[in-house]
Amino acid sequence: MGIIYSIIRFLCSKTQTEDEESGRSQFLVHQPNHFFDIVTTLDNRTQWRVVVAAAVDDVRWIKHYSSRHRILVVGDGDFSFSASLAVAFRTASNMTATSLDSLEFLKSNYGYAASNIDKLKSRGCQVMHEIDATVMASKKPFKDLKYDRIVFNFPFAGFYKSYSIKYQLFRHKGLVNQFMRNAREMISEDGEIHISHKTNAFHIDWDLESIASLHRLRLIEAVKFNLGDYPGYHTKCWFGGDNYFNCNPSRTYKFGLVTTNVRSY
Repeated sequence: MGIIYSIIRFLCSKTQTEDEESGRSQFLVHQPNHFFDIVTTLDNRTQWRVVVAAAVDDVRWIKHYSSRHRILVVGDGDFSFSASLAVAFRTASNMTATSLDSLEFLKSNYGYAASNIDKLKSRGCQVMHEIDATVMASKKPFKDLKYDRIVFNFPFAGFYKSYSIKYQLFRHKGLVNQFMRNAREMISEDGEIHISHKTNAFHIDWDLESIASLHRLRLIEAVKFNLGDYPGYHTKCWFGGDNYFNCNPSRTYKFGLVTTNVRSY
């Protein structure tokens, strides 16, 4: 069964979403079981942007992610990325969303963390705190599970501005290296590891593809990351900063297992 593409406009229903802190009003415009657009009203001006989200046979998509994928999100700041997926899927029993921080820390430092967590739990998502993505593959329940998509957006090891660039790279690349080592053990045969990462300044020198090759992971593709593809997602400053950081320019790097082709004669 093919996917029927359509552009839904004012004839469709509108559901307002929360974006009060930016002063914008967002609406999901949707036709049940098909597609939705996003309308963003800013200073009485209306802008339309079609978001790739679809449902076929009750399978819902938002960008790279499907409601049938077993999805693990790690290091999700205020859980706004996970909440964006869950809202698009309408049900999130296929998802596990984790944070390195405790629930108390999140509530104290991120204004929308509690409401995002409520959105996830009300849709059946498993929400877990104090989960270290660099060692999780050896811990329960993760060591017994496989995922179709493991997502780590904008990994960051901390602020080391008083140290040399070489040392900063060492720390950040070390985080990505340990994450990939763990994530590799947790993806299904056709699963993917997604890392969204900035592509300017010294971020280029993180060289994600080379790190992946150390763990027999191959780059499937690297596609432009667009924040607007994920309604309600806010890229938060690290370690409790409730401000946003500029994620442009950036890409989503998709990695998969290196497969060995064995010929039979």
